[in-house]
Amino acid sequence: MYAIVRTGGKQYRVEKGAVVRVEKLEGPVGTKVTLDDVLFVGGEGEPRVGSPRVEGVSVEGTVVEQDRDAKIRVFKY
Repeated sequence: MYAIVRTGGKQYRVEKGAVVRVEKLEGPVGTKVTLDDVLFVGGEGEPRVGSPRVEGVSVEGTVVEQDRDAKIRVFKY
């Protein structure tokens, strides 16, 4: 079973046990997060498509790591 969720202005395909890199979420490492903005649920049985969201469905996960991308240096002349 998998779901399409929306967080941080982007959409992600998530499954049970998958590690997904998303935009920064509030909370320290180890915090449980609930993503309520589920757009699609599929895999087993009949797929459920939301308009815009699937009612009564949420995805739970755990913050594994908080990091930042490398700093970009810009030189202007």
